[in-house]
Amino acid sequence: KLYGVTRLDGTVVLALQPEFQELAHNQLGDESVFNATPAITDGQLLLRSDEALYCIGK
Repeated sequence: KLYGVTRLDGTVVLALQPEFQELAHNQLGDESVFNATPAITDGQLLLRSDEALYCIGK
């Protein structure tokens, strides 16, 4: 799987195959801009917007 982060529309999960296949599109409900570089630590994805810090993981 390939995980992507957009500046305005949340995160996307794509299948690693020759044809485009979007597995998930997750919106965080934050209307501000995500300018910071995402970070990964201990199996969690950290995302910072202009308004908040998010931790995504199990």
